[in-house]
Amino acid sequence: MGSHRRSATGEAAALFITLCVLVAAATAASTSTSSSLQSAVISDIQSSITSCASSTRTAREESAVNDFTRSSSTNTTSNDGNAAYAFLRGLSRSPTFISDYWHRRPLLLRSSDIIATTANKDWITNAFTIDQHLRQIDGSYINGHCTAEILRNGTKTDTWEFRSLKDNPARQTTWAEVEDALRGGTVYFNTAGSLWPNLGALCRLTGYAFGLPTNVNVYVTPPGVTTSVPPHTDRQDVLCFQTAGAKRWRVYAPPARKKGVDPLHRGKSGDVLSFGSDLGEPLIDAVVRKGDLLYVPTGFPHTTDTVTDVDGNESEGVLFDEPSVHLTMGLDSCVWMLTFAHLRWCVLQRTGKEFGMEIETDDAYWSAMETIPIGFLAGDDWDSIVKRRKESGELDGEYVSRVMQALKENMIALEPNRWNVDGGMDSAEREDLPTDEDFAEVITYIVSEHALALLELQEEMFTDINPQRDDTIMKAYECTQKQNAIMERFGRFSKNEAMEQSFARSRMERDLLTKASQQ
Repeated sequence: MGSHRRSATGEAAALFITLCVLVAAATAASTSTSSSLQSAVISDIQSSITSCASSTRTAREESAVNDFTRSSSTNTTSNDGNAAYAFLRGLSRSPTFISDYWHRRPLLLRSSDIIATTANKDWITNAFTIDQHLRQIDGSYINGHCTAEILRNGTKTDTWEFRSLKDNPARQTTWAEVEDALRGGTVYFNTAGSLWPNLGALCRLTGYAFGLPTNVNVYVTPPGVTTSVPPHTDRQDVLCFQTAGAKRWRVYAPPARKKGVDPLHRGKSGDVLSFGSDLGEPLIDAVVRKGDLLYVPTGFPHTTDTVTDVDGNESEGVLFDEPSVHLTMGLDSCVWMLTFAHLRWCVLQRTGKEFGMEIETDDAYWSAMETIPIGFLAGDDWDSIVKRRKESGELDGEYVSRVMQALKENMIALEPNRWNVDGGMDSAEREDLPTDEDFAEVITYIVSEHALALLELQEEMFTDINPQRDDTIMKAYECTQKQNAIMERFGRFSKNEAMEQSFARSRMERDLLTKASQQ
């Protein structure tokens, strides 16, 4: 019996060792693949910068480059704007980024990688600093938010809670309020591109490079914060620029969908993402340092702190010895209904067909949430498509056909037993897809009248900004109202009265609140 137990124990030990070796080998292979893909992205960016070196910029591009340079650096010989736009355009044109990272996995590029592509070490760190930019809030009407006391004192660390930076948004903000809010927690500013000129210019440059609506938020966290933000998901793909200090990021694959909970709004509004039951091992667990860039796909949970040095290269006291400042640049396709799911919803609404359905698998859900081929996802033809639309009022027919085919394939994959696509024996029991004319009408509206209108409005929203001027705050408000009006028109076009009325009410309620605060 004793000999048998020893034999079983030995076999178990051998099996355990074998499993450890296999896990280690798999981890090494995954790390090698990730490193190879990352190197390919860097190579793509360098190639793009070289090939575009002699290309002529538009007047708008040149203006945004100059605005970013002037407002981000006090150095009169700086080329920050040129470096920023070259990098962003190179990333958006990277075949590796589009095929292997966009909506698929996070990407961390170190400052050394970025410097290697642009020969400029300062454009990210100059993009937003506490002394030059955040202090402009003193005496302005800019309002922000900070994490709530229950997060600061550790009472609750698993869901997002926040409060306004000041009690009355109609009065001027003081620097003392910002300093007070930074004691033990994170301070952040949403839609900051409409409030600071350097960030407005960065939004424009990102929009020109990617061809998608953009929005940037600013996050400032002092050292020693155990939970800067709890695990949560966002509706945007984001580029995170670390402009000062350092912050530990953990990014996870999307968890299994939870009934009744929006996968793009997890960890918020009372929902909790548990490290044990909801999240597996992080895809990235690293300290993001000054000058680094992190891409996080939409729906990928993430959490941050300014305590833990997971890299082990520096002592904790040295690594987190100054406030962390990072910019979260959103590439907003889900927010503005620029996905295949929204195209499907719109065409079915307009044709009076049932649009509600139970999506059975996670893969089917994420496939439906893919961004439609606009901007950098449309390939090299996008600029000519937009130019033709502006000059002739027409959307390129071949482009419409391409989007239509992709949409049909997406709809059939979502409901393979609903649509009559091949005239088979059971075709009488199935529905015909909407007509090509129905599809074309929706695609033309969403691209020509909706997406391009949002991009044009953002040109106004992110230009001519001075945080010390009252008209900057008013313009930011008015542009937000115009965005709501665009969404209201989308609801009307989609023949969805509830959506139309929702955005109409939102605009009216904001008007009433603004008028009340001015009295």
